[in-house]
Amino acid sequence: MTQLGPTPPTARYSPVPSGAGGECLDSEVPAEVTRQDRSPTLRRLLIVVVLALAAGLISVGSAAADGQGGDLNGTVVDDFGSSLPDVDLTVSSQRGNFSEDVTTDETGTFSLQVPEPGTYLVEVDPASLPEGVSVPAADETTTIDVPAGGGASVAVNVSRQEAVNGTLVFEDEPVAGAGILVESVDQTFSEQAETSAKGEWTVLLPQPGGYEVSLLSDTLPEGAFVSEGAPTTLPVNVQSGQVKPVIFPLGASTRDVQNDWDLAAQLTVEGLRFGLLLALASIGLSLVYGTTGLVNFSHAELVTLGAIVAWYVNDAGVQLVIAAIVTVIICGALGGVQDLVLWRQLRRRSTGLIAMMITSIGLSILLRYFFQYIFGAETRSYADYSVQAGITFGAVEIAPRDLIGMGVAILMLLAVAYWLLRTRLGKATRAVADNPPLAAASGIDVQRVILVVWIIGGGLAALGGVLLGVSQQVRFDMGFTILLLIFAAVTLGGLGTAFGALVGSIVVGLFVTVSTVWIPSELKNVSALGILILILLVRPQGILGRAERVG
Repeated sequence: MTQLGPTPPTARYSPVPSGAGGECLDSEVPAEVTRQDRSPTLRRLLIVVVLALAAGLISVGSAAADGQGGDLNGTVVDDFGSSLPDVDLTVSSQRGNFSEDVTTDETGTFSLQVPEPGTYLVEVDPASLPEGVSVPAADETTTIDVPAGGGASVAVNVSRQEAVNGTLVFEDEPVAGAGILVESVDQTFSEQAETSAKGEWTVLLPQPGGYEVSLLSDTLPEGAFVSEGAPTTLPVNVQSGQVKPVIFPLGASTRDVQNDWDLAAQLTVEGLRFGLLLALASIGLSLVYGTTGLVNFSHAELVTLGAIVAWYVNDAGVQLVIAAIVTVIICGALGGVQDLVLWRQLRRRSTGLIAMMITSIGLSILLRYFFQYIFGAETRSYADYSVQAGITFGAVEIAPRDLIGMGVAILMLLAVAYWLLRTRLGKATRAVADNPPLAAASGIDVQRVILVVWIIGGGLAALGGVLLGVSQQVRFDMGFTILLLIFAAVTLGGLGTAFGALVGSIVVGLFVTVSTVWIPSELKNVSALGILILILLVRPQGILGRAERVG
């Protein structure tokens, strides 16, 4: 049979030439074949060894991990997000094989090493908590899972009980042994306390609400007396989780307050101050309404934003006056951005005023709780001008910071008045507020005017927030607490008029403060709303508003 293609080579075993050591070719070929046969065996052996080593390492690592714990860190915080130092806690494993006591440091945090992963229980020692602080029943034990070889963090929540407290000092010396009586307005609670050697006293309250705190003057030590004209019973309104300080002045008074009329004079100055601060916020709201027809419920959050931004800038080491200027610029710019991003877009889509008003309500709620998230629920003070001695003018006493704040507010309001009456842009703003279509037909850039109004309104509201924070401290909802008064001032003065907002703010500020001479302070806002109703019955368009034909 004929074979096609090349013939495969065959091994030839023949002697090699002499001089090659007498070796033959058949001695080399078997060696090559032998190495090829051994190679798979060596590879198998090497793979087995590697797998065995890997299995050993994995088992050792797993065994080590089973016995390895981690770091457990935690913080003890109250209702306002403030951490509490020197609080004793017990950390124990759920299996019951580990327990260790720890104490929070000056920052309110603790840290310890747990021996193994698993579930751990953290319990607070109630005896180590400050007076007025307790552990809620739902949070008596906090559970935390610690992963193997890792760490975990836990927040232990405690609750501050409502309380009133204070310190009695006579001629720079603490008054010990004096009696303090605290009674609820509804007469369901009554408790008496005695001042300590440091003159301090505290009464824990069963719930938020109205209380009357009385100094039992007959328990004062010999020679000590209540300042002339100072009351020995003070009404207080305590909010949830609040510790309300109450001050009873003792010794010779630097003020000459002898009757209700002297007190009314003091409150008139305070009302004028509050009215000027209210005007800074109200004018922006009134101008926005006049130029766009928008009832902006979120305008009060610009007041809060101004106070909070100034606090952060001041807390960073910037002097408060500089911080206030920076804040006005920032919030003015943010007011303009708010118009460009939100309100102008809604106007271009011909969104109805009712829908825009509801949008402003939602924006107000969103911003308020955003402020609470970043700033916290506690009340904070600026680093500058927090404590100042008052300047006395007869029966009136006022702190220099409040006097300067009134002067700044007056200067800003005069500047706004000049801008509206004397500048081209101010006159254009009045024209847009009077008749937007006619102003546009006259060549006025209505959208540009509205943008300027938002910028000025945001800056004025921020300045009002800073001045309000100086006198009343900074809180995340401080703008919301005066929102009703802002609307009352704008409505009372005449919707859409800047000068009406100014007059309405002064009237509201005076009635809110002076009325406390004759009515409880808890009802002070009622007087402002009462005068609003009476004036609108006589002038439905407001004090400086224009009467319009309906129908």
